[in-house]
This record gives sequence, structure tokens and C-alpha cells, in this order.
Amino acid sequence: MSPVDQRRRAWLRACCVILAVLTYLNVWSTVAIQGLTDYGRYTQLDPGEPARAMGAEFRLVSLVQTTQLVDSITDQVEPPADNAVWVIARVDVVRQDPNESLYCNFQLLGPNRRTWKESSTYVSRTLEPRCTMASMEVGRGYPLEITFEVPERYVGELAGVVVEDSAVHGARQVLVPPG
Repeated sequence: MSPVDQRRRAWLRACCVILAVLTYLNVWSTVAIQGLTDYGRYTQLDPGEPARAMGAEFRLVSLVQTTQLVDSITDQVEPPADNAVWVIARVDVVRQDPNESLYCNFQLLGPNRRTWKESSTYVSRTLEPRCTMASMEVGRGYPLEITFEVPERYVGELAGVVVEDSAVHGARQVLVPPG
């Protein structure tokens, strides 16, 4: 093989490597810019504005913190874990489309995209914490009460309640209590 052919092959290899690197960078830039993943993307709604998802409308009525929860059946007081407080979200849900699957899953959004799921500590309350799709009539409002257990240091930095909709691959809507 002549020295000219060897140079051509070396340049061809270099061009292929550069092209592969540029393609790789282009793909990851597109992912980062377009946000093809829904992780960590939120749209904070105006105070009192409802979120629309899964054929329903969700409105955050109140977001209250407390250091004690009272069980509605036993009247027993349930304290939160050490250095934590209870945050109680009151959400009204109005079903608008009977053909859509409705699942009421919520998270509490804090600083730096930190989220908390509904508390796993069972305390019976007067309002339901979840939607019961079969019994929800179209056009009628249903109050829900979701309990979160949050470290005390984050209570003043809460952004709102996230409405989780697994069917949408985009920014999640964050409910903010009115006024």
C-alpha cells in the first residue's frame, strides 16, 4: 500500500471518529434542550388556578401545616416523625370526561425539585386521600385530603402540589393555594 493510500485511510478514520462524536453530541444536546424526559420539569400555575389532566380538573383549596393529626375514628393524636411536620393538602377534583382513566396521584414539591409522596403513616381522616373513579360523577366536585410528612426545614420553601399524570410526557402542573 502506498503512503498516499495510508494517509487517505488515516484521514478517513479521523473523519469517521469526528462524525461519530458530533452525532453523539447532537443527540444529547437535543435531549437536553427539548426535554424528552419529564423528570424534574414543572409548570407552576397561578394561585387558585386549576390543573387539567386525565379528563378532570384539580384545584388546590388549601395547604396547611400542623404538628398533630387527629384520627377521625379513634380521636388519637398522631405526631409526625422527629424534626418533621404534617402538611395537609385539600384538593377539589371535578371529573369532566367519563371516558378518561382518572388516577389521583399527588406529590408535594419543595426546593431544588425535591418531592414528597403521600405519607405512608395511616391516619384515618374525614376526607378521602384518593379518587374513586367508579363512583365519581361527571361535573360534580369531590374533596380530597392528602397528607405529607415533610422535614421542618423545608416547610417555608414549598412550591405547591404536583398533579401526576403518567400519560403526559412534559412538564407536570403544580397547584398553588389561592391568595
